Amino acid sequence: MSEGERRGPFQGFKIEVDPERVEETLRELRQRIGQTFQASRYTKVRLSYRGRRLGPDIPLAVFVAGEGAAFWLLSPLPALLVNLGAKAVLDVEFIHDAAELVQEGLQAYLDGELELAEERYREALRKRPDDPAALYNLGTLLRVSGRPDQALPYLRRAAMGPESHPDVVRASQALARLEQDDPKP
Repeated sequence: MSEGERRGPFQGFKIEVDPERVEETLRELRQRIGQTFQASRYTKVRLSYRGRRLGPDIPLAVFVAGEGAAFWLLSPLPALLVNLGAKAVLDVEFIHDAAELVQEGLQAYLDGELELAEERYREALRKRPDDPAALYNLGTLLRVSGRPDQALPYLRRAAMGPESHPDVVRASQALARLEQDDPKP
């Protein structure tokens, strides 16, 4: 069991309330909860078989409703067996809005539409501020479009993401190259 699992889900979510600042504290709490919800909200489910998509992405609500209907119509044990059997064959991937925006931005970048790509990356960062892919892609776009000073903060934030994420590794490499090209005295 990892340390994060032992701590519990709300361990890092601490709030100190000053009796004279209750309204301000409540406003900050609402803002933090909204940001947390937005950053962790998945909206679609992608089903694939051996790496190939089986069709269009399914809205998460429809997927959950289907799971609930199967549970209600089949009873718990058969529904569980069908789910386990299907998931042994199919890959189920939850998709976030920000991931879709990053893909749109990447396509725009490849099509040479840099302004649209930058807009999509920034929109993805509004939905998920610490998305390594959005941070890395925006940093790269800013760097190649001649704005290395603006690129540095995005690449630094991307490089601090989870080590297993490929864009974190790429961001670290790009950051090293950028800092090597322009060493500060």
